[in-house]
Amino acid sequence: MRSERRIFRALNLMNLLLLVLFMSIVPVSQASEVLVDSKWLVKHQYDLNMKIVDARSEEDFQKGHIRGAVNIPVSDTFNPVINTDRVGNLKHISQLFGNAGIRNEQTIVIYDGNTYIDAGRVFWVFEVYGHKNVKLLDGGIKGWQAESNQPLSQLSIKAQKTQYIPTIEPERHVTKFSMNLALEDKNKVIIDARTNKEFKGESTIAKRAGHIPGAINISWEENFTYNNGIKMLKPIEELKQLYDTRVRNKQILLYCNKGKQSSLSYTVLRHLGHNAAHYDGSWYEWGNDELLPIEK
Repeated sequence: MRSERRIFRALNLMNLLLLVLFMSIVPVSQASEVLVDSKWLVKHQYDLNMKIVDARSEEDFQKGHIRGAVNIPVSDTFNPVINTDRVGNLKHISQLFGNAGIRNEQTIVIYDGNTYIDAGRVFWVFEVYGHKNVKLLDGGIKGWQAESNQPLSQLSIKAQKTQYIPTIEPERHVTKFSMNLALEDKNKVIIDARTNKEFKGESTIAKRAGHIPGAINISWEENFTYNNGIKMLKPIEELKQLYDTRVRNKQILLYCNKGKQSSLSYTVLRHLGHNAAHYDGSWYEWGNDELLPIEK
């Protein structure tokens, strides 16, 4: 009996040593990388546990898309009941992702035309509903056409429906109430991802002009550079210089006009490893509520 216990303990110790060795060989940082390029996608395009998501309109998708992609237009993620740009509820997202053949355990790679704001918004929707491995294709479909050496496909494959089970991740979602509470919280920083003119109150889509008190302005447009006319996200070191010194060790709350541009900035911050959350109502809600404070 004692000899059997010794053997059991030895086997457990061996398994633990193998696990430590495995973790030392596999780079942990790769598991959390958000941004991928066309070369990476060519290599992993047909991985069994990956799904490519095209966030453009159905019309654009039909004209040509990355082979194997499924179409989840960004507009389909909005709440269909109240007809706004707010994200749909659990039931709606469950049906939407399930109809597209998405499984909870899959790696998701999202792209759009080359604006980033549709793909960024869909990225946030996946994360706010608990998906654990979501990535963004740098360059979108324009970058893919320039770098992959693959023709676009016009073949639409009917997805096999799945039972997608979303879960709410409240730390990724900011409401009007939680944003108001954050105004006095020194552990949080608010980023206004709109243009500088909108931040200063020189332009607005709402009844009131200005910005949420205490917010700092890092426009979503500052995330980009151009390569042969293709919009690309800046190298990671430049993105760190843009954000890190201003948001270090704080939870980041982002907003823009209606929730697309700041979703892209949210995606960038997640790529940098920051704890970020997105205000779905954004300035369109805040600026139209005269009970809420503003600054200019």
